[in-house]
Amino acid sequence: MSTRGLLVRKRVMWVFFATTLIFVLLLGRIGYIHFIWSDELSRKALDMRMQDIPIQARRGTIYDRNGRELAFSIDVESVFALPAQVKDPETAAEQLSGLLGMKEETILNKLTRKSCYEWIKRKVPDEIIKQIKALRIPGIGFTQESLRVFPKGTLLANVLGIAGIDNQGLEGLEFQYDQVLAGKPGKSTVEVDAIGEAIPGAVKEYVPPIPGKNLVLTVDEVIQFIAERELDKAVARSQAKGGVIIAMDPSNGEILAMAVRPTYDPNRYDEYPAEHRRLIAITDAFPPGSMFKPITLAAALESGAVTMQDSFYCPGSIRVGEEILNCWGPAHGSQSTVEIVENSCNVGFITVGLRTGTDAFYKYLETFNLTGPTGIDLPGEGTGIVPPKEDVKPVDLACMSFGQTLTLTPLQVITAISAIANGGNLVVPHVVKEIRETDGTVVQTMSYPIKRIISEKTSEELRLALEQVVSKGTGKQAYIPGYRVAGKTGTSNKIVRGRIAEGKYIASFVGFAPANRPRVALLVMIDEPQGAYWGSLVAAPTFSAVMRDVLRYMEVPPQEEPAPEEGEKRVTVPDVKGLDVAIAHGELKKAGLAGLKEGTGARVMDQSPPPGVAVKEGTTVILYTDESTEKSGFVEVPSLIGLTLTQAREKLRERGLLMGASGSGFVTSQDPPAGTRVPQGTMVKVLLRMDVGATSR
Repeated sequence: MSTRGLLVRKRVMWVFFATTLIFVLLLGRIGYIHFIWSDELSRKALDMRMQDIPIQARRGTIYDRNGRELAFSIDVESVFALPAQVKDPETAAEQLSGLLGMKEETILNKLTRKSCYEWIKRKVPDEIIKQIKALRIPGIGFTQESLRVFPKGTLLANVLGIAGIDNQGLEGLEFQYDQVLAGKPGKSTVEVDAIGEAIPGAVKEYVPPIPGKNLVLTVDEVIQFIAERELDKAVARSQAKGGVIIAMDPSNGEILAMAVRPTYDPNRYDEYPAEHRRLIAITDAFPPGSMFKPITLAAALESGAVTMQDSFYCPGSIRVGEEILNCWGPAHGSQSTVEIVENSCNVGFITVGLRTGTDAFYKYLETFNLTGPTGIDLPGEGTGIVPPKEDVKPVDLACMSFGQTLTLTPLQVITAISAIANGGNLVVPHVVKEIRETDGTVVQTMSYPIKRIISEKTSEELRLALEQVVSKGTGKQAYIPGYRVAGKTGTSNKIVRGRIAEGKYIASFVGFAPANRPRVALLVMIDEPQGAYWGSLVAAPTFSAVMRDVLRYMEVPPQEEPAPEEGEKRVTVPDVKGLDVAIAHGELKKAGLAGLKEGTGARVMDQSPPPGVAVKEGTTVILYTDESTEKSGFVEVPSLIGLTLTQAREKLRERGLLMGASGSGFVTSQDPPAGTRVPQGTMVKVLLRMDVGATSR
């Protein structure tokens, strides 16, 4: 055979062997795919054919301590599209745009995308969903989602926080307890063909969502309403920038109310400035002013630097190093330890602070937990600013002794005062009492440590001194007839960007009642009041108004009035109801009393203390000038039928009534019925539905 023939033959053989090898490899690959990889490929093919539609879980309900609903979720439907199944995108976009209030081109863009699934609009009202379903547009589907509803509007809004469109907690309790409230989403699965169309009779799967657990708060809705009502009055009366009121059970740290202004409606939070959502009661720090003085005295008594039998002298000012520090008013002269508290004497407390010394002073700052967060179960808690101990000079210690140079949050202040009120124990403030399943079964009861930080003796001595502040000192405006009240005024310069802001003040009052067996600790802080800015004039009357109504609501019985001290004059409160405000003020002045107008009317509808009560000379009598503010009387329940949730809430709020709502849409029934006369603060329950038919409005 020729050389050429051999060469050809070799080439043929190589081709044969190569072809055979390729064939064997292909057979091996087919065998591998068929016998080894088949399960995985089948799964992937099934995944490509299965279309998942998410179903949101219903978030848990948030209740107040008495079971009143503060936040709950309702089922709503959202509109989605499977673009491959939409036969006529232009017509579909035109039909949907008018109903959903969206631009036609926006919808058309969604309907023509090369994707398996597109949201058109989420959480659509029921009446709109019904109209879209009636159109039977191919490729347009609906899925259940959860809509968060806050039936009380602005009530407790800054504490409750907000939830986003994807059912996630974004702020406040909604964020802090998101994993508890959120639940577990479900899904609906349908099998589709290669072009994305549903296969008739094909595999379908439904995984139901698991609803979230419920929260029971320590907050009492009625006490919260009282606090917000009085805070609104105080801010309006003093034309202030805002304010804070915190009510706490001093024995265990349970927050009974936490009111903040400015605020917002969490149902429409996007319509408000973001800063209105700040919970400044725990996030922002302010100079505490004279509210801090009881803590200074506690440190001095516990360290042995001062006793309650010591004497002090106030010439009106005191030199500390190279600085001259003034008292807030004229010289107080010789005073006892109780009297420097009673008179809120800066010079006296500078002396106390300097006697205590930096080491002991800072020891008790830490003991009262004023150098760190309180540990409240809310997000974003801030702490005040306390100068580093190693940098403190005598003049710094002197200023801190009467509440300047350092800053604290309102929550830090009331927590510290609660330790003085409850016998000397530091508590952890908290707003959640229990976590429950949807059937009401208790999953977890919250428990927090209580730590003794000062002796019972020191606590008792401070309580008695703070009671003197209200009975005959700078806190007379906080007096409540029939009750023993203890507290401390506070007035401080506001700090802006690290500097004292001229003409800007914080007026405050913190205290507790009854002074001998405290049930409620209460802090009132008014931010930048205009005109009068002293805590004794701005915050103390608000403290009195809140505490008075809270004690009555809690059914704390009035106490026997202590016998008048030697030289103390008692006068009888005259009856000024029905009189013109100016005439009423004149009658009170004749009796040796002061008057404080509440409301916008020109005639006195009610008064507190009531006529005939014997009170100390100089006591302030509250003159209620609007029938709607008559705490002791009744108001008529208005008709709410046909109103929206917001309209009904505002109408009730105007009359001092609360609302409990269920459902969505328009009010179809209410309890008590319209025309019923009930006490202010009564809860009116309403049922809302979308299909109100011919209900009149």
